[in-house]
Amino acid sequence: MRFVPALITAASLLACSVASGSEFQLARDTFAFSNDTVFAYGVDETGLLKIRFREKPADFSHRCFVLSEAVLQFRKYARFAPEQPRVTREEYGRLIRRIRGIPLWRRGPQAPIVVPGYRDLGSFSEAYEGLFKENLGHWLPSYLRVGNWRMLMGHPRAGQAAAAQWLRDSLAQGQPRAVYLARFPHMNHVVVVYGVHTKPNGDLRFAVYDPNSPRTAHWLDYRQDQRSFDFEKRWYFPGGRVNVMRLFLSPFH
Repeated sequence: MRFVPALITAASLLACSVASGSEFQLARDTFAFSNDTVFAYGVDETGLLKIRFREKPADFSHRCFVLSEAVLQFRKYARFAPEQPRVTREEYGRLIRRIRGIPLWRRGPQAPIVVPGYRDLGSFSEAYEGLFKENLGHWLPSYLRVGNWRMLMGHPRAGQAAAAQWLRDSLAQGQPRAVYLARFPHMNHVVVVYGVHTKPNGDLRFAVYDPNSPRTAHWLDYRQDQRSFDFEKRWYFPGGRVNVMRLFLSPFH
């Protein structure tokens, strides 16, 4: 796959403003820790993906669904109040579980759930990494989701064009979205799309939060002429075409 040069600076990927005026920032609005892959990956000089067993098992893995969903849940349902006194570890755990217990397709409580003592999700998760890992939830339910079967099915180009337009419309309304990236059997991953830039040729470059690599800007391109998405080369993926599926819109997505 031919590499497409980046047309957005790292700074503009790290913080993308959307039409509503709400700005998504990686260091502020995502977790300070990462999802770890079960296997060790590498891409050789020919572009082939190499997979091997880790010498030491990963401590926190299979959680790309969990972290992506939780980032959006905290954005939608929580309000951070750094001016308020901090509470006990047990109370913070209760707040995490409460926020995680509200599906993204629901409206949620009338008032945001207040998280006292911290300015944002980044600083909160940095201070309480262990607590988050204990309370975000097990990975198994994400593997048993009804919508996962789509990974094995065909992906018509019209559907990919519709997904690109859905992402663009959502971001124009100030709403980051989680998407399922699949290229069976080499790609099975979830990221959060939080910004978009239109290239001179009309293609779209989406800025994404990758749970495998927090605090680092990454991109997902939509190529209009082929009505397809390309995900950038990563240490666990050689780069190239992926199929994009919408997530967390109902119990069946």
